[in-house]
Amino acid sequence: MSEAMLPNSLVVKFKQNKILMEIMTPIGNNGIFNIIDPEQGRIDTFLRLLGMKFCYTGIFGEIPPGIDPMTDMKIEKTGVTREMFGLNCLNAKATIPTGSYEFDLWYTEEIGIDDPNSSTPFSTIDGVLISFFYRMGEMIVEFQAEGVYNKPVSDKDLTLSGKYRNIDRDDMDSIISKMMNL
Repeated sequence: MSEAMLPNSLVVKFKQNKILMEIMTPIGNNGIFNIIDPEQGRIDTFLRLLGMKFCYTGIFGEIPPGIDPMTDMKIEKTGVTREMFGLNCLNAKATIPTGSYEFDLWYTEEIGIDDPNSSTPFSTIDGVLISFFYRMGEMIVEFQAEGVYNKPVSDKDLTLSGKYRNIDRDDMDSIISKMMNL
């Protein structure tokens, strides 16, 4: 698969404590969409790829399919701060011993979302991530915020319409991994 099909952007939207993460490819409306709803105790992962639509529903707090939980990762808060997008941001070092990977995480506690990372490998960070990474398949995908906006989010933004085929977690993991590794 060409690089045009690999994710190149991430948009995160919050409404109360619901979270929508849209991991998009540059072509069409393809991508991975995670809707995290702590009140309902669930996380829905939707995948749109070349006209195919799949859905997996899991329990709140689990890492979505396609994202490695990185259980070997160590996170160390450094105490370093920096202003980004008008917000006071805090730094932490994330280290993955296997592969000798190190990354500077940046996050802010000023947005006021409860447990914003409860369904990510960064659950120990109680702030909205501004600069971070995911290991997806064999790739490490880095994300850097280009802006932080305070816009109304409608309930419609936190639902996906259309017919999606329900699949289990293993199948969703397999499809996303193949997408990332081609």
